[in-house]
Amino acid sequence: MENTYKKMFKHCEQGLKSVGIPLKRAFLLLVLVFTSYSSLAQQSIISGQVTDSKTKDVLPGTSIMIKGTTEGTTTDLEGNYKLEAPEDAILVFSFIGYRNMEVPVNGRSVIDVRLEEDIEQLGEVVVVGYGTQEAEDVTGAIATVSPEEFNKGIITSPDNLISGKVAGVVVSPSTELGGGANIRIRGASSINASSDPLIVVDGVPIDNRGFAGGRNGLNFINPNDIESVTVLKDASATAIYGSRAANGVIIYTTKSGTKGKPKFSYSGSYASSQYFGDNPFLSAANYRAVIDLKAPQRLDELGEASTNWSEEVIQAVESQSHEISVSGGSENTSYYFSLSHMDNKGVLRTSSNKITRTSVKLSTQLLDDNLKIVFTNKNAFTNDVFAPNVLGAAYTFDPTRPVRAEGYEEFGGFYEWGNPNATGNPVSILLQTKDVGQTFRSFGNIDLTYKIPVVDGLSVQSVTGYDVNNGRNEVFRPTTLRNPTQDGFISLSRSNRRNFLSDNYLRYENSLARLNFDVTAGYSYQEFYREQVGYFGFNLATDQFGVNDPAQAETLNPIAPSAVTNKLESVFGRVNLKYDDKYLLTANIRRDGSTRFGEANRFGVFPSLALGWRILDEDFASGLTSVLSNLKLRAGWGKIGNQDFDDFLYEQTYGFSETDASYQFGDDYVLLIRPTAVDPDIKWEETTTTNIGLDFGFLNNRITGALEFYDKYTTDLIFFANVIASTNVGDRVFTNIGEMSNQGVELSLNTILADRNDFNWSVNLNAAYNKNEIIKLTNQNEGGVAFETGGISGDIGQNIQVLQEGFAINSFRTYKQKYNADGTPVVGSQIEMYEDINGDELINEKDLVVTGRPNADVTLGLTSNMTYKNFDLSFTLRSSLGNEVYNNTSSANGFYNRLTQFGFNNIHESTLKTNFNSPQLKSDYYLENGSFVRMDNITLGYNFSQLDFVQMRVYGTVQNAFTLTGYSGFNPDIPNGIDNNLRPLATNFIVGLNLTF
Repeated sequence: MENTYKKMFKHCEQGLKSVGIPLKRAFLLLVLVFTSYSSLAQQSIISGQVTDSKTKDVLPGTSIMIKGTTEGTTTDLEGNYKLEAPEDAILVFSFIGYRNMEVPVNGRSVIDVRLEEDIEQLGEVVVVGYGTQEAEDVTGAIATVSPEEFNKGIITSPDNLISGKVAGVVVSPSTELGGGANIRIRGASSINASSDPLIVVDGVPIDNRGFAGGRNGLNFINPNDIESVTVLKDASATAIYGSRAANGVIIYTTKSGTKGKPKFSYSGSYASSQYFGDNPFLSAANYRAVIDLKAPQRLDELGEASTNWSEEVIQAVESQSHEISVSGGSENTSYYFSLSHMDNKGVLRTSSNKITRTSVKLSTQLLDDNLKIVFTNKNAFTNDVFAPNVLGAAYTFDPTRPVRAEGYEEFGGFYEWGNPNATGNPVSILLQTKDVGQTFRSFGNIDLTYKIPVVDGLSVQSVTGYDVNNGRNEVFRPTTLRNPTQDGFISLSRSNRRNFLSDNYLRYENSLARLNFDVTAGYSYQEFYREQVGYFGFNLATDQFGVNDPAQAETLNPIAPSAVTNKLESVFGRVNLKYDDKYLLTANIRRDGSTRFGEANRFGVFPSLALGWRILDEDFASGLTSVLSNLKLRAGWGKIGNQDFDDFLYEQTYGFSETDASYQFGDDYVLLIRPTAVDPDIKWEETTTTNIGLDFGFLNNRITGALEFYDKYTTDLIFFANVIASTNVGDRVFTNIGEMSNQGVELSLNTILADRNDFNWSVNLNAAYNKNEIIKLTNQNEGGVAFETGGISGDIGQNIQVLQEGFAINSFRTYKQKYNADGTPVVGSQIEMYEDINGDELINEKDLVVTGRPNADVTLGLTSNMTYKNFDLSFTLRSSLGNEVYNNTSSANGFYNRLTQFGFNNIHESTLKTNFNSPQLKSDYYLENGSFVRMDNITLGYNFSQLDFVQMRVYGTVQNAFTLTGYSGFNPDIPNGIDNNLRPLATNFIVGLNLTF
């Protein structure tokens, strides 16, 4: 047999040689033929659709490659694909912002894939001033909050989205329906100027001051239209905004459309709001008992009713919100449209807030994709009913009196006291007062970016924006509303604000060997205009016409018309350098010129410099990569300004003197016209910030975070300071004189605790410590001089806070209360009740001492997001530690003499513990620990993944779920630390529905 095979191969070899083909080559040819035939036999057509694993959105442009080859395809606008591949091939699916997925074919012809978001990739690019930057190249203190992290609940404006989300950013939500939040970034840095951060919306800095007829300047933005919120905290990040950046910068970027077929969405919610606060005043029964004890001779004068006045002015209410949006796009054009309406009711009767908003964002690319045009427009129509703040009156009004009574027709049938100094009937005030506002705000810009073809990396960008805000406010109090000084009141005011912006800048990006650089240089011009007109009148002849007929007012006064324009003209530049992908440098400079200052100080220069070092990319750190996934050291310095105060403080104006400075002509006395005291050389405040930060990541970025140390020092602080006699026309003047310091530490920690197919859990924690101190307030050696501030109720002209060198801004200054052995305060003469600090056996202002501060030592935020199969659960906890609150509600009403003051009044329950007979407004007994932990919101949702034609999610949210605190008052979260502006903080129960087609 062996000889037979040898003969066969020999004959084949001879035959192949005769035609010129060697045997080895013929054998290889035969193998290739059989291999090709086998491959062709196993090829098949595969099709499918690629979608987002969570939202089910299609992902057009997804790359599908056959692993180990260069063959593949991409999905179309509807996320569909089709390609030919071997039955045993492996397909690799990849899309920007998503994790790559490898899928074996295994002989299938239809393969649908759901890609999961890649958290690392999504965080690669962050928004900064005048551009974007890769997160790994950032050298400043910058934090970005995404929609998944936003707060849930009745959110009327975007300022409440980030409460508790960013280290060092304290957001105290307003208790007023639709009101704006109080925001402080790394502490207050000014006394008389604003400490609010600069707000930038889609590249346009806006004027966020109050206006007629409105509650909150940011209400024109639908929170659901926000794509991201970026917070710039240190000077190296904010210096590009120059004279307006001392208090930090918050950048809101709104949603854009994405390539793909039209996507229609609906979001709706229904909310029930209730107030669960305890009434700290006496019930009708307890009130009668106390009157019997303290004023038995007047017991018979009490009424027969038992009225819970707080229940008469507070109500459970329902609110609703609806929104529709459509987005999509083609290869070169994208669009996003939204229409929303909110109808919110306040738990304080009569209060309401209605907002209708529209949003449009269009983007297109032309000229071979070198020209990009983005058009943005937002409009908001707001109608508000402002309820008078009568909760304090409700607590103190005599609980034995009825709401209405016979014989009180002159007051509209409401019971009222005859004494003009007595508290008014709170229900009468609520129901008879008409205070309404209407506003319209329109915002928009056109953003043009052109990549210059002849110079690679060079582009020019131009942003032209506008912001128009018109408001109207009407107030009507009829003659039947008791007022000892006015027999009816009307007022009408109109405001008009306009803001125009033109930004133009060049950007050049390139690289030389191992050096990458990015240079930006630009010019900016912004103009603000505001005016207000109107009138007010009192003593009405009739109530029939309200504000529509001002001639009915006996006394009618116009609101002095005001028209103010201020302009800001600037040039700015930035350089980003990256060497060897390890060493980073960012330098900013801006020169601002503002009409808010005189010629001598109209211009200012604001520089910054920051360095970064990616330690983990060094060769010596290679051994750490098994544990660490990121390690970057940052250091930055910069000088920035604050010009957010009244206009033209440098300019002397003239007005009438006070009546005690009149001049006699014969038998008549006339008022003098005299100039105001000004400092013509006033200029902007300047804040110098030094920041050292460390970015870190562990376990393939399952744990990431940042540690920041900062020193923020403000000079040329504007203060209403004393001046040397005869050097000015007044004894006090606004001038640059003060200095203030803020020093602190911040920690941000983001963790992925679970990342499985059916269970995911992430927890983000932030913590911040800040120490604030006033360094200087005068030019004289008067370190102990205290300037009183922080007005309180209970007596005329009383203050409980001070501005004093060596202490925090608005520190509390009180007497030190003495206590009995049982812990109750001593009652008697002042020398018996309070500590004699200076030992002169007298109790006076020399014995007042600083005993606390309203700002927290430490603030904390905790956000948890958890998903299990189709369920999701998220919550936000927020905490403030080390702050004090002055309980002015207790101090102004916590004494027995109040029972029969100007009639009959209810008193605070604390009176039963203190036994104070007279008010002790400056006792530190009323200064309480204001530390708290609050569950801002908790949400449970369910996604109906089994529906093919629609994506549907239902959810329930509890907002302001609970507060853990030792404070005895209503709400410890008070920015100024004085609890006397009583507005109920409601708990909101919300159910909602999200649909996407």
